[in-house]
Amino acid sequence: MLTDIRIFAIELLRSYKKVFKYKDLEAITGLPAPALWRYINMKIMPSAERAQELVKKLTQPQVIDRVLRDNIIEVGDNIYNLSKVIYNPSLLKIFAYLAYREFHKYNITAVATVEVDGIPIAVKVASVLDTNLVIARKKPEFGIKEYYQTSYLARDPPAVVNLFLPASFLSVSDRVLIVDDLLNTGRTSKALIKLIKMAGATPIGLFSIVAVSDRWRQLIEGELEKIYVVKQLPGERELT
Repeated sequence: MLTDIRIFAIELLRSYKKVFKYKDLEAITGLPAPALWRYINMKIMPSAERAQELVKKLTQPQVIDRVLRDNIIEVGDNIYNLSKVIYNPSLLKIFAYLAYREFHKYNITAVATVEVDGIPIAVKVASVLDTNLVIARKKPEFGIKEYYQTSYLARDPPAVVNLFLPASFLSVSDRVLIVDDLLNTGRTSKALIKLIKMAGATPIGLFSIVAVSDRWRQLIEGELEKIYVVKQLPGERELT
């Protein structure tokens, strides 16, 4: 867990250096390239005050928006491809640090996601929060006999999706953060919340890199203590 703000700042700088050039980091942080180089390579450590300022500047909305704007592909009306984000370890680290910033005070003991695309970001978040990782799958895994099971109706294409969570993965003492790359209708997250409750654990929050429209709110907003979406993208509203 990133308990030292100085390490937090350095790790953020290292991740951003793989995305931006030094001149970009100079503009964002207000620091000269030689100082940034020394921090990134741990030749010197920033003071706690300087580290706090670095974290604040590196996680400001306009910087995160720039990262996403350069890496999200719109492939159709309200349809987005996040593959450039979820398969880029440096970008995933940046978003994992955002999740840490928002949820480290909630005493999270497990991070949960649904296969497949949510796994990369969930792995990073579980790492920075130093928690267990729980993955709900659409088919039972070989060799595991006891499961909690639920299902939901997927929209595109319309289909009933079954989710399986091994019974031994969560306990009644677990406080769970749900993590996903893309939040749309909320049906998958709602099903995962149900599985977490079936295990006797407590769903605490949800972290998503992107949300499309706001259809998900009516399904899950009242189920969790906190929901944090990095970027809200436009999408059609469901007719009522």
